[in-house]
Amino acid sequence: MTFTVGGENDAQTLIVPICSDDIEEMGATRLPSWLQAYSLLPHMGERGALTWLHGRIGERDALLVGCGEASCLNTERIREAAGNAGRAINKHKKERVGINLGELLERCEHSVAVSEAEAVTAWVEGWKLGTYAFEVYRTKQTQQAEVSLQFLTETEADVVKEEEARFEVLNEAVRWGRIYAEGAILARNLANEPPNMLRPKTLIEKTVGHFAHTKVEAVVYEGERLEQQGMVGLIAVGKGSKYPPALLELRYCTDEALPLTALIGKGITFDTGGISLKKDFDISDMRMDMAGAAAVIGALDILAAGDVQANVVVLIAAAENMPDGEALLPGELLQYPNGVSVQVGNTDSEGRLVLADALIHAQRLGAVEAVDIATLTYSCGAALGSKYAGIWGEDTMVAEIVQAGKQVSEKVWQLPLVDEYEAYLHSDYADICNISRVGEAGATTAALFLRKFVQPSLRWAHIDMASLKDVSSAQGWHSAGATGYGARLLAQFVRNRVSNENVISQGDSRLL
Repeated sequence: MTFTVGGENDAQTLIVPICSDDIEEMGATRLPSWLQAYSLLPHMGERGALTWLHGRIGERDALLVGCGEASCLNTERIREAAGNAGRAINKHKKERVGINLGELLERCEHSVAVSEAEAVTAWVEGWKLGTYAFEVYRTKQTQQAEVSLQFLTETEADVVKEEEARFEVLNEAVRWGRIYAEGAILARNLANEPPNMLRPKTLIEKTVGHFAHTKVEAVVYEGERLEQQGMVGLIAVGKGSKYPPALLELRYCTDEALPLTALIGKGITFDTGGISLKKDFDISDMRMDMAGAAAVIGALDILAAGDVQANVVVLIAAAENMPDGEALLPGELLQYPNGVSVQVGNTDSEGRLVLADALIHAQRLGAVEAVDIATLTYSCGAALGSKYAGIWGEDTMVAEIVQAGKQVSEKVWQLPLVDEYEAYLHSDYADICNISRVGEAGATTAALFLRKFVQPSLRWAHIDMASLKDVSSAQGWHSAGATGYGARLLAQFVRNRVSNENVISQGDSRLL
């Protein structure tokens, strides 16, 4: 797949994104003049609609891609349109394709605030993510056409000035679209791996190998090193499996003057529930219980590939939660190095036990802010469904992550840390139990448990993405299987934080 900007238009097929208003309100008069010869119907502009206009022999084809109402056009709609268009182009084996996003934005200029560069980045992301497929283990893989997509830059209403500068901006937009998409694809590839192909050690080896020739430095804690660091949660959760647990520390530090940000991912490569065995009929998707780890790995890939000036440590708590004669037992006590003792009420609430280790380690490394992301509870999905992840934590930091989510179409919704609910985690034998004794607010009590391992000086946010780890079918920029959720979100958060720090360094203390 290649993307080019400008140049002579030699496309076999033109992709034309259209809004429902283009047809409903003004017929075809708002569309390019060559389309006005066609009798177009209102439904062709609806969100998700695809309409082929096949040319005669020797003439170009056109693919109309519906984006919905012009007033709702944003980068999310553009990503969706790109994913839908990409699959249609592949299905029809078209190889040279052109699109003029400038025409779309020109028609919508009075109702949307999307720049051409933002639209190009979103289109590249949506195309690459929407045409993704995980077929590593298939003997017969889908043969995709080698597509060349050209972003056309001429408009009928405007003679472009300073073309060279414009091309430079749009080529940079293409570059960032690729970087963001490839980071999310890395996260998808890891989460889609079958459980026998991705044990804790395999996850770590694949990750270390991926970053081998970058600015990322890796440290692995396993065996005695885990014990020396007092990582009691990882040791306890992983002791039922013959595949030992480990914690991976990845440092990407290009500017030590910036505060250290920790990105923490839950890396349970398969979760049976342990001795508190899951009761679900099909638990095959529990291979994706490491989707939080995949997210932070994908985020780091984006930051490193983009050469973002940042000071980041990624921590991956990797283990396999299995029932065995050596497995963690309900009722066991764990003593964490920060002084908090935990009674294990349920071994299927293991994610919070390993994240506690990583949070303590992040503070040990000097992090001033930390975001943990995990497939932690079914409760969050019951509350928010499959379109929003839940987020808890320090309000300013949460607001920054919510904003980053809007920018990349990975949605998060803040839920409250209700102090009164901490009583639900009461234990008669320890400081806290790892599961609530009350049948409500399960996602919030999980966040309250994690807060016990966060020092007051640490800015902290927790993201529960359990219901967003995968989708069942291809739609928009999603493909069937793992979504890669969180990679683009966290990378955007760090990039925004770096921009804010640059403003601070110039004297704006309001951002502190």
